[in-house]
Amino acid sequence: MLIVAGPYPPWNSRSRPSPQGARFLRSLDELSFGQGDWRTQPLLVDEFELRPRHDDEQGGAPDYAALWPDRLWMIELKTETSSHRRGQLATYTTLARHHHPGLRVDLTYLTPPLTFAPPAGQDGVRLAHVTWAQVLPLLTQVWGRGTDAEQHALATLLEALAGIGSSWSDWRAQRTQPTQSTQREQRAQRAGTTRAEPAPTEDTVMAMVEATARDGRQRAVHDPAADLDLLQRRRLALRQAICAEPEHSPLRHVRPWLWSAASSLGAALSASGRETGFELRLSRYRNPVC
Repeated sequence: MLIVAGPYPPWNSRSRPSPQGARFLRSLDELSFGQGDWRTQPLLVDEFELRPRHDDEQGGAPDYAALWPDRLWMIELKTETSSHRRGQLATYTTLARHHHPGLRVDLTYLTPPLTFAPPAGQDGVRLAHVTWAQVLPLLTQVWGRGTDAEQHALATLLEALAGIGSSWSDWRAQRTQPTQSTQREQRAQRAGTTRAEPAPTEDTVMAMVEATARDGRQRAVHDPAADLDLLQRRRLALRQAICAEPEHSPLRHVRPWLWSAASSLGAALSASGRETGFELRLSRYRNPVC
């Protein structure tokens, strides 16, 4: 929201950075890769979708991407070292090269102090590992004397980053739960419900799979806590569970897939889908899908 100087954008949508946002991105780019060519301003994408090449691949979703006509720069954020996943960065660069073959591909990995084995080098791909301590001065230089709203957002961000090393999920629950609850209530009211639904359990989702196998009705999983990368992982895990069913099980006719407001037909079926533009869906097919 600081970078675009506006409301939080839908996932995988293109936004133009504000002048301050572009200044910050350019500083981060220079920190990552040295002096670059910024004769034109990029488009910014939050939750950048990298679709799987086939149903048995996970896909990926870097936290941010900056797009130029000839370059794709992805930015992946971590606030806890435990959230580092082996193979994640290689998945991002492989899928980026596949889906955007004409672009130069760069990836900045922004984390707490972290030791990890970088993915094997790929032609035309650059990887930079940057820590939050290096980025804090950039944030203050750009927004330290901004509007009251910008300074409030910056102060909250700096407080969160100062807590790195403790549990991010605990910090978020303690500091932002009242605000998030209010937002969920407002979203639920707009959706015509009395309150937001909790995140679904595995048993709940499998019950939805069974119901779709029986009646053929398309269903969407409401998942307010998931980001796009997590939705992709849940889609693949659900597909693997369905494909592990006995050969003649009716569940093997149900395909989990990701609906997108930008590229799929129809409207969202869940409150989380209406908010983010993505949702995990279940559809029944005449023939087994695996």
